[in-house]
Amino acid sequence: MASGSPEVLPFQLPFHGYVETTVQALRLIYAAHQSLIPRTTRRLNDLERRSLIKSGAVFIFGVEESGIQRWTDGLLWSPSRIAGNFLVYQEMNERGRRRGDSRTHNGESSDSFSLVNSCALLSPGSSPYIDDQNSFKPNALIKKTITVTVNGSELHLVSYYGLEDIKSGKLKRLSSRPDIMSLYMPPDIFDLNNLRVVPQVEMGPDGRPRLV
Repeated sequence: MASGSPEVLPFQLPFHGYVETTVQALRLIYAAHQSLIPRTTRRLNDLERRSLIKSGAVFIFGVEESGIQRWTDGLLWSPSRIAGNFLVYQEMNERGRRRGDSRTHNGESSDSFSLVNSCALLSPGSSPYIDDQNSFKPNALIKKTITVTVNGSELHLVSYYGLEDIKSGKLKRLSSRPDIMSLYMPPDIFDLNNLRVVPQVEMGPDGRPRLV
C-alpha cells in the first residue's frame, strides 16, 4: 500500500461573479448549505491562492467543516469598512504600508475604514472618505465578506471583485444562475437578528414567505 500525503482535490468555486446584496449572499449561502453548490472544506494552498484569488471569485465555508478559523489569502488589505451587512477591504501596495499601520495580510483589523469614492458608490449608504490613494494598488481587488447563521451553524462568504469589472459588466450577476434563483429559501432558516440590516420578509406569489 503506497504511502504519502492525502490526495488534494481540485477546488470548485460555488459562483463566479459579483455578489451585490445581502439577499444574494443569503441565496448563495443557502445553496451551499443545501449542497447545490460546493463549499470550501479546507484551506487553499499557495498555488490555489495564486490561481483562484481573482476578480469574481467567491468562497463559502463553515469553520467546523473546514477547520478555517480565519480566512487568509496572502494579500495585503486595508482595515475593514462596514457596508450594510458586509465587511469590505481594499487591496494595498506593500510599500504603502506605514510603520505601526494596522493593515494586515489577512485583512483583519478592528479599525473602521472607508474606501475611495469609486468603491463607496458601489456600496449605497456608505460615507466615502479618500485615504492615501498611493497606498492602494492600481486596479486593486476589493474583498467583501459576510457571516450568516444557518440552522445554528455559521457560514462565511468571501467574495473578490474589481471595480472596473463591475462597471464593464464583465462579472456575472446571480440572476445568471436560475438553479440558485429558483431554489426556495425559507427565511426562518437564518438567524436574521445577527445582521446589522435585516432583509424584509414578504409573501411571494406562491403564498410562501420570502426575503427581499
